[in-house]
Amino acid sequence: MTTSKIELYQQHTFPNGLRLVAENHAHARSVAIGVWVKLGSSYESREENGASHFIEHMVFKGTKRRRADEIATVLEARGGDLNAFTDREYTCFHATVLQEDVELAIDVLSDLVSEPLFDKKQFDREKRVLLQELAMIEDSPDEWAFDVFAGMIWRGEPLGQPVIGTRKTIGKMKVGKLEQFFQDHYGPENMVVSVAGAIDFEALKALVGKSFSGTGEKQKVIPSKRLPSRYRATRKCEQADIEQQHVLLGYQGVELTHPSRYDAVVLSVYLGGGMGSRLFQEVRENAALAYSVDAELLPYSDSGVLVIYAGMESKSVRKYLEIVAAEIEKVKLNEIPIEHLDRVKGQIRGSILLASELMDSRQESLGRNELVFGRYVSIEEIIKAIEMVDPVRVKKVANQIFQRKAESILCLGRSRLKPKQLEVL
Repeated sequence: MTTSKIELYQQHTFPNGLRLVAENHAHARSVAIGVWVKLGSSYESREENGASHFIEHMVFKGTKRRRADEIATVLEARGGDLNAFTDREYTCFHATVLQEDVELAIDVLSDLVSEPLFDKKQFDREKRVLLQELAMIEDSPDEWAFDVFAGMIWRGEPLGQPVIGTRKTIGKMKVGKLEQFFQDHYGPENMVVSVAGAIDFEALKALVGKSFSGTGEKQKVIPSKRLPSRYRATRKCEQADIEQQHVLLGYQGVELTHPSRYDAVVLSVYLGGGMGSRLFQEVRENAALAYSVDAELLPYSDSGVLVIYAGMESKSVRKYLEIVAAEIEKVKLNEIPIEHLDRVKGQIRGSILLASELMDSRQESLGRNELVFGRYVSIEEIIKAIEMVDPVRVKKVANQIFQRKAESILCLGRSRLKPKQLEVL
């Protein structure tokens, strides 16, 4: 008798609201564990911008039970990995370890999210590190360009705020305010613990219940809520002393729970999801205008954007936009040839299945889906949804997304182009 994937998944909610989701992979030697906090830059006020990311740094600088050097080496000494990242809608602390080290990893992760010290000297030191990280981002035009672009299309909105914050908000941050922000939001009701690997769920549940403080009682935390972010179509040319012209073209996309999200994913991959995509073939292989060109759907809980990005010489921008316009018009007017659609579906299916072999990828999927959908979303469900996409649906979503009134363009570089010259549709 075979065991279905859904039987490998189990979930438990503790009395205080902390959720545990896990997927058992008996063949795996590693176990990936994540602690997901429903808190990111889009949940911050303008004055707090960067606080979530700052907290991500500070918890590694010492807790009530571990010094910073101990946190850095305790899992590394056993061959494990410990890290974290902050996004616009969540923060994740994660570890990948051998099965024998699961108890230690859970103890370390719970320590980070429950008892950080917020030492003043460490805070002042880390503020300088964050300013250097911001400088590094600004030296990476492709990364910096998206922050500028997000600030354009969600101007004054929660999603428009940069994850790292700004020099002003980082510089004005006070350790007491940051600690209060942590206490307000880092409670079990705002957290999900996700685990993937060779695990015994009942034993895992006992470990989490033991390690995470207060799992048997309610805690007073502020639920992470925010006002929806409104997309605004904008065109902008920003001067920057960099060699290439970085061009971001975007259209209002779909949110994470939208019924057409899988159609939009297929559309984005067809246009710019790899070397076989239409834009890669036309922009790089045929016209030789750019080293690479990418199209990506970026969905969030209440908004989304489909972004097409490339870097090139300033003199190539106008020709590049003409090629993009032609490819967009094709998908709006014509149904994708079935052989091309099958290739895209195979590409997506293969990438999903290959990623499923990695425990950290499964852990991420479990955590994100619990935060977004509040339920388990199996690999089979996703692949089935992708397989259901047909040429008619792709054409329909292309006409929904690619509208002139929803077109936004950012040119970042030395070009003297005017915004009114940057039209595609």
